[in-house]
Amino acid sequence: MRTNRLRLFWLELKQSVKQNPVESFLALCFFAIRIGMLGSENTSWWNIIRYAPVVFLLTCIFHAHSERKGVRWLYYLSPLLLIPFGFIGETRLSLCYFFTLLIIQVLYILATSRGMNRSFAFAALNYVKSAGTALVLSLIIWVTLWAIVASISYIFDIWKENTTDLILITQALAFALYLPLLFVLFKGRNTGESGQASAPLRFLLNYVLTPALMIYTVILYLYMLKILVTFELPKGQIAYMVTAFVSAFFILKGSQFFIKRRMYNWFYKQASWITLPTLALCWVGVIYRINEYGFTEPRVYLVAVVSVLTITALLFMFRRIPHYTIAAWTTVVLFSLISYIPGITAKDIEEWSQAGRPEPVQKAQAERMLTIRSREAVDISGYKQLYLLDSYPEEGNYYQTYRDSLCLYMEDSLIYHNDFSRIFAGQLQRAGLSPTDSIPEEKYAELLRLELDSATILFENYNVIRTDSGYHVQYMQPKCYLTH
Repeated sequence: MRTNRLRLFWLELKQSVKQNPVESFLALCFFAIRIGMLGSENTSWWNIIRYAPVVFLLTCIFHAHSERKGVRWLYYLSPLLLIPFGFIGETRLSLCYFFTLLIIQVLYILATSRGMNRSFAFAALNYVKSAGTALVLSLIIWVTLWAIVASISYIFDIWKENTTDLILITQALAFALYLPLLFVLFKGRNTGESGQASAPLRFLLNYVLTPALMIYTVILYLYMLKILVTFELPKGQIAYMVTAFVSAFFILKGSQFFIKRRMYNWFYKQASWITLPTLALCWVGVIYRINEYGFTEPRVYLVAVVSVLTITALLFMFRRIPHYTIAAWTTVVLFSLISYIPGITAKDIEEWSQAGRPEPVQKAQAERMLTIRSREAVDISGYKQLYLLDSYPEEGNYYQTYRDSLCLYMEDSLIYHNDFSRIFAGQLQRAGLSPTDSIPEEKYAELLRLELDSATILFENYNVIRTDSGYHVQYMQPKCYLTH
């Protein structure tokens, strides 16, 4: 029985290769290029392999519409698109690259759907199933191949010096050759809009993911209530939390098409009204930080993501329109504009925004070095003993810093130990400041005075970096130790 199944699978794979000639040719090209790169650090070849998924999915899009005469020629000529990517000057992965992968996948789903919400949801599901199954099988193939090769190498004491090359060859077979072939095989199987979610998927959607989403909704609303009561700004990472929440909300809402008995229809029907307040919270945080620090490349993409999610939430306030299709095309157009159009790319916007600022364009332009030092006189009345501290042993009283933590020693005995971050967070709280607040100079003296149960530590200075999410302490320098 298993032999027959393997034989049928092999025949089906051969038939898939015949039905997808250009995709199969591209798989051979990817394999040949990857093998030819052994021992090479040529950037051009690396960029071709890096953008191989883009060219491959674009070929699949042309194939999906190859009944049109003009598109048919594009399908057969699509392997030539590998050539321009060899001239890209990229030496590392960029945000533009990751959003290019997002754009091509959204375009593929659009190309294989028929517009309305149900069709788009099933096209997305078919793509995820095809790509996921192909990836898992390719991983199994690679592990199997490597186990065989490693066993031969160990038993017969051969290929000992070529281990790295052997790993790369087995990876090329599994991921450069078989992964594309398996994808086109399974995408041929996973077509149409029929069928319902399997029992495990229904359990996951109904009893794990949707309840988790509802709990997360409550958490975000409680946080919004806290902000209204305390009248403080949203924390720096809230924007990313909200985008993840809203994205998950609309993905899970689309997954309801795969369930016959929908337990949470009442919840997902209110998608717009539930997500819009959280998006408003997100916009407040984003706009504040842009005004404070200016645009950076990640922030430009963040604004684009939040814009798409806001448009999607507004679209679901209207019935009988293809919500997901319109949102998908909005995603493609908006991300293409800020990724590829000269003058308005995310990088260009970053340079324009940071040009008039005193800080140099640095890592994310969101970091500011700050030295907290006070020249005010310190009142030491009420203390019995003062011990000067230094970073090396002198009369047994000294301090040490190790892995972002502070240790104080008196007569060579450890009397205090804590992390920089915990010390500074506690000092901010005692001074009535939140981790995202600007620190006024009049608070410096208070921050530099650490009160303990029976003693006080006075600091010379703190060196901290201000980021979107708060402060990162680089160094703390104690000055003296006072006891009552």
